[in-house]
Amino acid sequence: MADTFAARLRQAMNQANMKQLDLAEKSGAPRSAISQYLAGKNIPGPDRLQALADATGVSAGFLSGEDPPPMAAVPVPAKNISTATAARCLGKSSQFIRIGLQRGLLPFGSAVPGTGGRINYYINPERFREYVGAKQFDSFFGLSAQA
Repeated sequence: MADTFAARLRQAMNQANMKQLDLAEKSGAPRSAISQYLAGKNIPGPDRLQALADATGVSAGFLSGEDPPPMAAVPVPAKNISTATAARCLGKSSQFIRIGLQRGLLPFGSAVPGTGGRINYYINPERFREYVGAKQFDSFFGLSAQA
């Protein structure tokens, strides 16, 4: 289990399917600071801690070691859900999902500008499950009702 700040941050990043650069962009923290946090050389102050928590979709309490892991008992699919899969689960078009993520209207992921004018989409499985509802999510992904 994650017992250091570095381990908890890495767990949050893995659950959100984020790399250091993604976390730096979403949280406003310099990439060098993220690197130091992950190496266990530094621990952020309260404001930066909250920004990191918001960017990864976990509580600041989890990152600081005060709260249990988010939805630890709920099995989820791969680290990231594709826009096509999310669209099928919701009965919407992929375009609906992409535009919603680009405009910040869908609370379960983000759209990050990539190279060559491309946009990378990240859908957090835990947040998507909350948005869709546990019953529909578990049924769609073939997850058992028990954790």
